[in-house]
Amino acid sequence: MTFQGIIPALVTPYDSAGEVSLPVLQRLVRTLNAEGADGYFVTGSSAECYLLDTAERLRILEATVEAADGRPALFHMAASDHRDTLELARRAADAGATGISANIPTYFTYTDESLATYFREVREQTDLPLLAYYIPGQTGRKLPADFFLELAEQDVLHGMKYTSADLSVMARVRAERPDDFAILSGADDALLGSLAQGADGGIGSTYNVICRVFAELYAAFRAGDLAEATRFQHLVMPVWNRMDGWEFIPFLKAVLRGRGLDVGQARKPMAQIPAETDQALAGALSGVPELEPYLIRPL
Repeated sequence: MTFQGIIPALVTPYDSAGEVSLPVLQRLVRTLNAEGADGYFVTGSSAECYLLDTAERLRILEATVEAADGRPALFHMAASDHRDTLELARRAADAGATGISANIPTYFTYTDESLATYFREVREQTDLPLLAYYIPGQTGRKLPADFFLELAEQDVLHGMKYTSADLSVMARVRAERPDDFAILSGADDALLGSLAQGADGGIGSTYNVICRVFAELYAAFRAGDLAEATRFQHLVMPVWNRMDGWEFIPFLKAVLRGRGLDVGQARKPMAQIPAETDQALAGALSGVPELEPYLIRPL
């Protein structure tokens, strides 16, 4: 399976009791299907991964696959307990995943060899392709290109979600693995630059609310229309500017609620945003004339 194109990193909807709402999740997926999504990144950072238990994550994966209408589902299965990570990797295929992804363990300090062993142990649990989730801003750990290239040579890694504004590591990996290693940009505001460096597409959180912007950007780039692709990349900025100062998951959920899709609040200890603020945040985006046609319209 080749992972490419526009892949929303899905948020996790909750009901009024704080439980995962699979019907709302499937409504979100069906809406994003219609707005140009090429696949889904499931239970990643945008989904509050470390606030979900193993059973919830598997139910979310199954529900996503059911609603995705054949689109691939890339299952992020890193957990705070390494045993849970391995269990999720073992069960991913049966739950419908097309591939799996994992960021490195957080909090403690690990050597490069310990981290390489971590990915090897994950890879041993499944025949699904494994993509590293490189997000140094969250893990606090930068890794060299050689780390990923060596694991690719060993058939441990088959790609990466690259979430960093520093594109140098990604560029070197692509230069040395031009054909058989999937690279997906995780920096929404740098998708165009990543595509120019050889990325196969993007995985992003703001795709939940402006998926069509990224779908049009990707289509324009593939067609060789750099000016049009640049125009769409610039349309991302009003969302980023208005998100400044907010926790990003509560912000995205507030906008979705304000647009008519009740995904509930983020789980505590994340910020709880009141309904009147939902309308203000969503209204601030719809008030940008160039952006408004591309904001999510829930089915």
